[in-house]
Amino acid sequence: MRNDFLVELQTAELPPKALHRLASRFLTEINNGLSKLDLSFGDAQFFATPRRLAVYIKKLADKQADSLVDRKGPALEAAFDKEGKPTPACSGFARSCGVTPEELITIKTDQGAWVGFSQKIAGKTVQELLPTVVQQALALLPIPKRMRWGSGTAEFVRPVYSVMMLYGDDVIDAEILGCRTGRQTRGHRFHSKGMVSITKPARYVKALENKYVMVDFEKRKEVIRAEAIAVAKKTLGNFAEVNIQEDLLDEVTGLVEWPVAICGNFDAAFLSVPQEALISAMQDHQRYFPVTDHTGKLLPHFIAISNIESRDPLRVIAGNERVLRARLSDAAFFFETDKKYRLDEHVEKLKHIVFQAKLGTLFDKTQRISALAASIAKNISADVNLAERAGLLAKTDLTTEMVGEFPELQGIMGYYYALNDGENETVAAALNEQYMPRFSGDKLPATLIGSSLAIADRLDTLVGVFGINQPPTGEKDPFALRRAALGVLRILIEKEFNLDLRELLQIAKQSYGDKLENREVVQQVLTFMLERLKPWYQDQGITPDVFASVAALNLTAPYDIHRRIYAVQEFKKMAEAESLSVANKRVSNILAKANGSLAAHTINQDLFEHNAERVLAEKIAEKRRVILSFSQHGNYAKILEELASLRQPVDDFFEHVMVMAEDKPRRENRLLLLKELRELFLHVADIALLQ
Repeated sequence: MRNDFLVELQTAELPPKALHRLASRFLTEINNGLSKLDLSFGDAQFFATPRRLAVYIKKLADKQADSLVDRKGPALEAAFDKEGKPTPACSGFARSCGVTPEELITIKTDQGAWVGFSQKIAGKTVQELLPTVVQQALALLPIPKRMRWGSGTAEFVRPVYSVMMLYGDDVIDAEILGCRTGRQTRGHRFHSKGMVSITKPARYVKALENKYVMVDFEKRKEVIRAEAIAVAKKTLGNFAEVNIQEDLLDEVTGLVEWPVAICGNFDAAFLSVPQEALISAMQDHQRYFPVTDHTGKLLPHFIAISNIESRDPLRVIAGNERVLRARLSDAAFFFETDKKYRLDEHVEKLKHIVFQAKLGTLFDKTQRISALAASIAKNISADVNLAERAGLLAKTDLTTEMVGEFPELQGIMGYYYALNDGENETVAAALNEQYMPRFSGDKLPATLIGSSLAIADRLDTLVGVFGINQPPTGEKDPFALRRAALGVLRILIEKEFNLDLRELLQIAKQSYGDKLENREVVQQVLTFMLERLKPWYQDQGITPDVFASVAALNLTAPYDIHRRIYAVQEFKKMAEAESLSVANKRVSNILAKANGSLAAHTINQDLFEHNAERVLAEKIAEKRRVILSFSQHGNYAKILEELASLRQPVDDFFEHVMVMAEDKPRRENRLLLLKELRELFLHVADIALLQ
């Protein structure tokens, strides 16, 4: 027998940003639980609204399949006496199985023979199993901090008011999170009164739509998107475009059960305020969608998503406009107030803001990153003075009124205030670019000064926090050091800055003076950062063996590492790659077994016995001259292309020459030849590690 299964939790308002993650994980854990119990089922999906989490499973088997379990008793020789009668041990085992000794069977394996019994175990029903499956799934949800409510002991992300659990027409009787299960749920808070009784799981979605609840998260999300675009076109015309950020769309979807899009307006005078501040007020504070023209310029309109179908929509619009007007008025006031003071007048205020108790204030930090940014700028042919200036002003906007109210605008407001002060445009841009990339996949700084400042800021934090022995542990990373490390690596690699990371870290360490207690901080941060490269390259399709072949050289310049990795990736596709990789592995093993330095330092051609030795030596000398030229320009792909032509000479050498000859001079001469061959390849990577 198969029937549909539905479980729903009715709760207080769930956190909208986490709603999709909670619901999808709920589905995953229930699926995993059913699979572990060998309960087969068909399609499965989750439902989620601000006040409910639900999972719907189609065609779930009503019970587990019966199974046969072999029980082993005493060894055959101990089960019966010399007369063939069952021993007490055998009789006791038979009684425990509920049978007579004569009904026992013989179980034979390579280890011996035993008496045993094949016992049929009846499969459990879903009525018995599902309550535990649901409870275990709820316990595994990603909830950072669970709460209790009332006088009960149940814990969840929010108080739970009721639980519905149906299998076909029947209620699965259980107590979940302090609630007795039933078949009733609630409709919309305002459009529906009383409880809604669900007779079958398949009727759940339609029954709640009749009560103004759209339970399908993905469907509701696309309805919001479509309605927002449609109401903007209808109200404002085709020139208007709704700025829909996916994160905000997910959050708004988690805030409403019955979405209704409305279009509101605000005073065009507010457009004198930087549009990022206006957009932040709309998106981050009011959860509205901004409206722009086709060039991305903000228009004095917004789209809000209401949770009701109002009989007086103009009143709803007016209410939203009134709330937004207050927010925008605050932003305009802060902007005008902040412009009365230059950014460099805020530098002294940084002395009163602690960066980290052991690492000093933000003023101390700006002094350090100013010096480090200048050093980086010098190495990438950027203006050192501008880098120093950008470093000194880097954190000043944190003390402004605007950033105090809208912290997400840090850097952005620094850019606008710097321009207002008449600072160099490159310095102004750097104040914003220092925070790039802000998240995975975000754009990088566009200017050299911005790149210098972004690298300096992150390296200062990494060295400082590791220097006081507070590296990330597990999932805890309060200073976002993993993101900082990857940000530096991306800038160095994607902007093609061939800088040595160890040298930069050493400069960063020196700027702290004697504040750092960890003497191994440079090596620890270097290792921590380079470890971030492996998963980053795997995401780009680079195989682990290619990464390992380059990592084996212990290089410390990320862009140099990058060029080698892609050169090896291309080399691996060549026909000669496998043979040369095997040969390098063989050479590596031979040299390792030779154990110790060679007495000879130059190859003696008079000791050659076979033409294959002479040919390989000539080819190595020829390639060495070519490779040195390519190596100076980092053209590793060309180096490996040249080395690929060594395949035949190397194969001929191993076919005709015995390396470990009895004669020591000849043996060492051949080992030296192989050593030179291996060093040629190590100009790029250890290709012996290629699979």
